[in-house]
Amino acid sequence: MRELAIRVPAGAVEAVLDDLLAIAPHGVHEVARGDEVELRLRGDEVELPPRAAVAAAAGAWGASLSERDVPDDWPARRAADHEPLIIAGRLAVRPAWAPPPADGLIDVVLAHRRAFGSGGHPTTRACLEALCALKPAGSFADLGCGAGLLAIGAAKLGWAPVAAIDVQEEAVEAVRANAARNGVLIDAWIGDLAHEPPPPAAALAANVPPALHEAIAARLEAPPDVLIASGILEEEADRVQRAYAGAGLREADRSTTAGWAVLVLRSLPLSRRASARRRPRRRQAPRPG
Repeated sequence: MRELAIRVPAGAVEAVLDDLLAIAPHGVHEVARGDEVELRLRGDEVELPPRAAVAAAAGAWGASLSERDVPDDWPARRAADHEPLIIAGRLAVRPAWAPPPADGLIDVVLAHRRAFGSGGHPTTRACLEALCALKPAGSFADLGCGAGLLAIGAAKLGWAPVAAIDVQEEAVEAVRANAARNGVLIDAWIGDLAHEPPPPAAALAANVPPALHEAIAARLEAPPDVLIASGILEEEADRVQRAYAGAGLREADRSTTAGWAVLVLRSLPLSRRASARRRPRRRQAPRPG
């Protein structure tokens, strides 16, 4: 099977597709390439349109045109098409059936992806990027671990020991299976962070809703050196930041992706921590009646 692929600006895809679909024997496959989209046409040698016809369909939008052989076998074609999720130029996240990444990247394999947090959501990727920016310095706990991607990434980056907690049994089972697949040691258990304090650790990551962040902050027995907080919409970030400020953590960094926020919080000095705890809270006026 042959493939013809042409890149166009993301904003021009719909306009180009109108002409490409008219000459594509089996439809057009779209692959995002940053600000561009690669439009792929596949078929037998006699089925594919001439290169000139593909270029003409793209018109002035066509940035480049390439051609290659692709496997006829669907599983082999899926593996050849796969592109790992690259995080901060350091971690490569892939399913078990995909080939290993290029040399120099830390390989993270997710064989069991049923639970949330397998890398497809912007919050998970943002947490991994924040984690890659930290220098490993002791223990790490993934709160609301899902499939265990953050815990596995932390272990492969050099944090130890690593713990993972989730309220769902399916998630904990997925973490254990994925940890074994990656050859890392992770202590995973079922826990309800809405009612139980998180384990003490030098670093914590919590990719959870705002209400659960508030519960975690209220039950912190001692603030970690650093905490990565995500799973929150951009407009909810200040609410989460205030909850952790009351627990002795200050905001060191904030980033947003597709409307989702990730906060990197660090432990306050002891003197400022005591002041934050003593800060009076605004009282609400009593309701009439």
